[in-house]
This record gives sequence, structure tokens and C-alpha cells, in this order.
Amino acid sequence: MTSRQLFIRKIIYLIIMAVLLGVLAYLGTPAAPSRDPQKASPGGVLAQVRELEGLTPTQLGQLDPGGEAIKLATLGMRGVAVHILWMKAEDYKRRKDWSHLSATLEQMVKLEPHFITVWRHQGWNLSYNVSVEFDDYRERFRWVIRGINFLKEGVRYNEREPILYGDVGWFYSQKIGRADESKQFRRMFMDPTDPFDIHGGRPPRDNWLVGKDWYAEAERLVDQGAILRTTPLVFHSHRPMCQMNYAEAIEKEGTFGDTAIAAWQTAWHEFVNEFGHRELPSGFDDYPIIRLYEEDILRTQAAELAKKIEELEPGLRNKLLEERRRELTPEEREAYDTPEHDRTVGQAELAFSASIKMKLTHEQVARRISDPKARRQALELARKAMALERQADIIAHNQQIVNYDYWKRHAEVEQQPEAVAARELMYRSEQAYYNNDHVTAMELFFEAAKKWREVIEKNPDIQYDDHTINDLVEFVDRYMKVLDQLDAIFPEDFALSDIIRRRVRRRPEYQVAQDKLASARKAISKNDFSAARADLEDAIKQYRGMMEFIKCLKLLADRATLNDIMAVIEAYDDLLAKLGDVFPRNFELAELIRLQCLHTPEMRAIKRSVTQAEYLLMQGTGPQQLAAARQQLEQAVPLAATVLKKFPHLIRLSDRRTAMELAELDLRYRQVLARLGESLPQDYPLQEFSQKVVPILQKEASEQEGASPSSTSPAASTTDKKT
Repeated sequence: MTSRQLFIRKIIYLIIMAVLLGVLAYLGTPAAPSRDPQKASPGGVLAQVRELEGLTPTQLGQLDPGGEAIKLATLGMRGVAVHILWMKAEDYKRRKDWSHLSATLEQMVKLEPHFITVWRHQGWNLSYNVSVEFDDYRERFRWVIRGINFLKEGVRYNEREPILYGDVGWFYSQKIGRADESKQFRRMFMDPTDPFDIHGGRPPRDNWLVGKDWYAEAERLVDQGAILRTTPLVFHSHRPMCQMNYAEAIEKEGTFGDTAIAAWQTAWHEFVNEFGHRELPSGFDDYPIIRLYEEDILRTQAAELAKKIEELEPGLRNKLLEERRRELTPEEREAYDTPEHDRTVGQAELAFSASIKMKLTHEQVARRISDPKARRQALELARKAMALERQADIIAHNQQIVNYDYWKRHAEVEQQPEAVAARELMYRSEQAYYNNDHVTAMELFFEAAKKWREVIEKNPDIQYDDHTINDLVEFVDRYMKVLDQLDAIFPEDFALSDIIRRRVRRRPEYQVAQDKLASARKAISKNDFSAARADLEDAIKQYRGMMEFIKCLKLLADRATLNDIMAVIEAYDDLLAKLGDVFPRNFELAELIRLQCLHTPEMRAIKRSVTQAEYLLMQGTGPQQLAAARQQLEQAVPLAATVLKKFPHLIRLSDRRTAMELAELDLRYRQVLARLGESLPQDYPLQEFSQKVVPILQKEASEQEGASPSSTSPAASTTDKKT
């Protein structure tokens, strides 16, 4: 290379360096503020952008000597290094090497502090995955807090990332408030000594409210223009839901009265007046921005336009609807006319089909108007009404995602004094149960049910809400154990029986059982007893399965459903009578019959008389004791006949335990008469029962025991009959 070429190359290098320096100066010159506006300098492009966006050194990435050294050591391959560290962290977690896990996480965030996924994933890892590896709930709580602190460190490096603020809010609220150990976690979180340094020297606050504050800060950033890396609809629902959960939590822990009412009032305000009025993306191009509260307004406006169309030719809409109604099948008409919330599963399907056939748009009505001028006017009104309904439908779609209607109604109802009083009665009942005061628990339970009836009568719409129904049924099921321990059943006028009934009708087992009963009756009319028996036994299985889902039915919480079940049992009994057969030994609804028998006044009186007679016979078998025992048993015998009249299927052993007790009464009475040298009265009311049932019991006892029944067995009364 010649000296001339070398010189030219040097000149080129100098020019390139000068250009680069100029670019660097243009981009990176720092701002030079001054009291004299003429001397002040805004700096380069980066300084101006930083000033315009309000970015701090932390947001831009503070220089961390340790972090910068790690970055230098990777020779520009930070992505590869982060991936390796990530894998190491997962390995340490599997090996439960918590010290090395913590060190690895520290290296990761030093290397790439603005990699949001690292903070989010590993924060979740610490609070949700690592914490559960410990048996002691205190250690689990410690790792939950470590996960939260890890996320908060991520927030320090990424102050304009709303999603990180939201994650911190989620961990404070959901992880502490919803964990299996939430009772212990909340207690430690509110510990005034603050051993985990959660509150930074400030008075402890409820975890739901702390989480709510973090969501509020995240919303503030979004409102200022920060990028939100999640669904806005769901994201903005979290803050008011924290308030809802706070209100529920304090009631579960025994706080009621004005404090609870105020908490629910705040929840309603934040959910409806703030979240419901917030502009949100809809996900639809024709109406990209929506407000959740506007659905009712839009539908009201559409209804007003529809009324104007109706006024252009009165009666036309009803005429068109009647035309379509005539096209429905009788079953579809019945299902369509049944109120939505009272339909069975089968009726719901038929009603859906009918509603499609009955659907009549505003445009279809408008086009049938006879007057051309009125028709044009109606078509324009129809276009506006359908546009309003389209917008309302889009809002309704978004409402369903966050269950807007339910939570709005829930907060509205729960702030009422009647609802707070009902919750307080439920809480007091639980406390009485835990203190083994079961009688008081039962009394408070029924008071709570009556109070809930007042709430429902004041807010009738809540009884049609699936969530409310499930909550109340769960409440009822929870107190079954109280009634069961007290050998009690639900009273016939139980205040929440219609709520149970509504849930029953929505169960598929109920519909199948009803259909099988109808099918069995048709088969019986055709003398197809085999098919009828199969249908009825299937219906019985369906009801048994349904009772496993709605457990309170086992204690007769809903007498209307009990009547439906007994209709199947009675049909089965009639069929067995025709076939000359009895109920199977493993009859699946025998306990239901048993329960009804036990709680009749006759059966209670029988047990008292038999017990008294047995006591007298234990004192001796002289004429005086025998006469007194006979008197007690003679009081019980006609009562037994009454029980058999109420439950005639006992003759075919629908409930073998009750049948056995009546057989024992018959046996004891015969034995006493034999010892007194007396015979049975001619009008003995248990004669038929003794002749038909006792031999069957005798045979079954022989088969079961593999030997002849003993003299003390009810089945042995055959010998006594001869006496």
C-alpha cells in the first residue's frame, strides 16, 4: 500500500470519527438547565425524550457496578447467560437448594433487570411453588413474602410497568387471602409486631387493602400512558374486587355492623361508579370503546325506538309473534311459557330452540308495515334500535367476562342491614357449633335462614343467580351436620326450601328421573312390566346421585323434591305388588324412607312404648309386670298400623330397618300375650303385616346367618303365631 493510500485512509477514518462524535453529541448531550432561559440547553434527543416522558435514572436502568461487571463478562451474550441461569434456578428448585436458588435469581436480575418475565416468573415461583415445599406455615409465609419482595425489587428497576404493580397486588391479596392457610397468613400479616418487616414500621393494614393500593398505583400508570401488557378489562376489575374480598373477609372473621356495611358500600362504589364507568376496549371493531354501565341505558333506548315502530301499526308485532308461536310444538310452547329460572334442564333446551323460532327483529316488523311512508320511517327506527342493541350486546359480552352483573348485585345486596344481620347469625351459629353448643347452633341457623328469606324478598332477583343459589345451598349443606348430630331434620316450612328446589330443577339427574318415571308409566299402561321396572330403578339411581350433589335433601330440606322422589318410590311399589316381589335389600333410597318414618309422631311414640315395655319386663315376668307391658305394647300396636298406612310400601320392605322394628313390636306383643295365656284380638291391626312380612324377614335372616333364626329374632314370630 502506497503512502498516498495510507493518508487517504487516515482521512476517511477521521471523517468517520467526526461523524460518529457528531451523532453522539446530537443524541446524548445532557441537558444544561439554567436560571437564564437563554443559557439553558435542552440537551440531545435522548435528554429531551427523557424529560418529555418523565423518565428517571431508575427507569432507564441505574448503573449497578455488579450488574455491569456481569454484563461485561458475558461478552454481549446476555440472552444466553440469562437462559443458563434460568435453567440453573429451576434445577436448584427441584433440588430444594434454596440458598443457591436465591443467589441465581440475584444474578439473573443483575444481568437483565428490565427483563419483565424474569421478575414475574420467579416471583411466582418463590411465592407459589417454593413456599409449598415447607411444612411449617410460618416458613411458607416467609417465602410468600420473599416472592413479593422480589417483585417489588423488579418494580424499582421498572417503575413504569403496570403489570409488575398488578402482580404485587395479586400476591398481597390473592396469595395471602386465598391460600389454604389464609387464616394463619392473614393473622401473621396483621401482627402488630410485624416480625417479617412487611409494613415498614407503619401500622399493619389488611392484605386485601394493601393489594388494592398496588392495583391503584398500576391504574395510575396506565392512565398516564404506560403500556399495559394484559387485558385491560380484567386488569381494571382487580382493584374493586380487592375491596369486595376485603368486605367478605372481615365478615368471615366476625366484623359486622356499620364497619361491614361501609366496606360493602365502598365496594359497590368502586365496582360500579369507577370500574363500570371506565372506558375500556371492547375487542370489537364496530364499537371499540365501551363502558360497562351503559348496557341498560342502551337497551332502554332501543326499547323506546321499538315502541315507536309499534305505534306506526299497532298490534303488528303481536300478530307476527302469534304466527310464529303456532309453529312451535306443544312441548316448546310449554317450555317457552315457563319462567326461565323455573325451567328444568330439558325445558331449557326446548325453550332455547323456541326462542330462536320466536326471534323477531325490529327490521322484520318494520318490513311488514303496510303503509309505505310509515314503513320507511319504521326501517330507519329499526336500524337505530338494532345498532343500539348491537352495542349493548358487545357490552354484555364483556360484562360476562368479569361477571359484572353478579358482583354489582352482590355488593348492592350485601351492604343492606338485613344481609349483614344474616351473615352475623351465620357466624354466631358457626361459633356455637365449634363450641359444641349444637342446640344453639341449630337455632341460630334457622334464624339466619329466615333472615336470608327477608333479604330474598327484598331483592327477588338474587334467587335466580347461580352464584347466590350455590352459596346458600353450600350454607345449608354445611349445617346439615348440626341437624344430623341432633337427630333432627329440616322443618316443612324451612325458609330456604325454594332455593333448594330451584337448584334441584337445574340438575340433569332430576330431568332424567322425571323422564324415566313418565316412560315407566307408559310401559305399565302397555303391561310391559320389565321395561317399567328398568325405568323406575334408573330413576331411583338418578335421584340417589342427585342427593350426593345436594346433600341437604338427605335431611328433607325441600319437601317438593321429596314428593317427586316418593312418587317414583310409590310407582315402584305398585309395580312390585303387581309382580309379587319386594324391594331389593340394597334399595338405594331406603334411608330416605327411614328418616321420614323416624320423625313421625307415631314412630316416636312406638319407640317410647316399646322401651317402657322392655324396662318393665326386665323387672320381672310376673302377672303385674306382664299386664303393664301389655298395656304399653297395646298403645304402640295401633300406632304401628298408622305408620304402615302412611308408608304402605313398608309391606314390601322399602325400609327393612323400620319393618324390622315393627316386626319386633309384633313379636314382643305376641310373647307377652302368650305368657298371660291370652290370644290375639280378632281385630289385631298388624295381622296382615305379620303374615306377609315376617316370613320374608325370617327367610332373609336364615340366608344371611346361614342358620335358623334364634328365638329372639323377629322372624321367629312364626312359632308365636301358632300360640
